[in-house]
Amino acid sequence: MTEQLVVDANVVAKLYLKDEQYIDKADLLFSRFNRGEIHLAAPRVITYEVPAVIKRGAVKAKAGEETWRAALHSFESLESGGLLIIDDSDAKYEAIRLAINYRCFYFDALYLLLAEDLGCPFITADDKLFRALHTQLSYIISLATYR
Repeated sequence: MTEQLVVDANVVAKLYLKDEQYIDKADLLFSRFNRGEIHLAAPRVITYEVPAVIKRGAVKAKAGEETWRAALHSFESLESGGLLIIDDSDAKYEAIRLAINYRCFYFDALYLLLAEDLGCPFITADDKLFRALHTQLSYIISLATYR
């Protein structure tokens, strides 16, 4: 059976922001995804978070329109290429409960909730989130340690 992971926007952003940490780990993860060795899923909020990260990176790097358009097109290809986007519109109450219980951001809680619902690991590139939760949640994985 093929492994499934919930992936957060910080991990996906590594595909477009090549000046960041753990690029090699993200490349490994997505090459496995592209070969069909793993399945990746995310809550719908990722479709808003990743473009925001692309915009932030484009402004920081003073990138031209061609660059950010290519990054956005690549993200859309990832979506149409098998990244499973799960509707999270009915998850508000449970996500807020998790955010309060784990003292994390609401958007992070949406990813945690999806991992719980799917019964699979959640991989993040957010070191602060990982450090805060890895002793409480056995299903959270840091991209830094991905093999």
